[in-house]
Amino acid sequence: MNKQNENTTQTTPPAGGEETVTPEGVTHTDTNTDTLAALQAENEQLKATIRLTEAHRQITGELSKAGARSPELLFDLAKGDLQFGTHGDLQNAAALIGELKRSFPEQFGTHTPVGIDAGAGRQQPPALSRDALAKMKPAEIAALDWSDVKRVLAAG
Repeated sequence: MNKQNENTTQTTPPAGGEETVTPEGVTHTDTNTDTLAALQAENEQLKATIRLTEAHRQITGELSKAGARSPELLFDLAKGDLQFGTHGDLQNAAALIGELKRSFPEQFGTHTPVGIDAGAGRQQPPALSRDALAKMKPAEIAALDWSDVKRVLAAG
């Protein structure tokens, strides 16, 4: 390791590694080189994560604007085809969205479910009227809903 003072330079070998002198006069060891390589790899990984996060925001936003029902799932499908420029910007967003629209048209647009007409075929009970009440026996009238009977009698 180089220790420089104003007037003298002392060289002492570092513990745990071979000493290497760079052109600038700075001393590196194998462990420093390994650390540098690890930091550079981590830096590249973080840059890739940032690029992917920005692409995720861009693609899911554009898919939502295009009327996609599940933009997150569509992004996961297209993630392997992302192409980035030299500055990390996404190059093929429009092409990916167009391909997704062609491949999965059912995932875009609004879908209004058709009614199932669950009440079809059911018969309405006969409407209660004053004449129908007059023809009924007291036991039949007692079995009726009294609010319906009151409503019919009040209506006249």
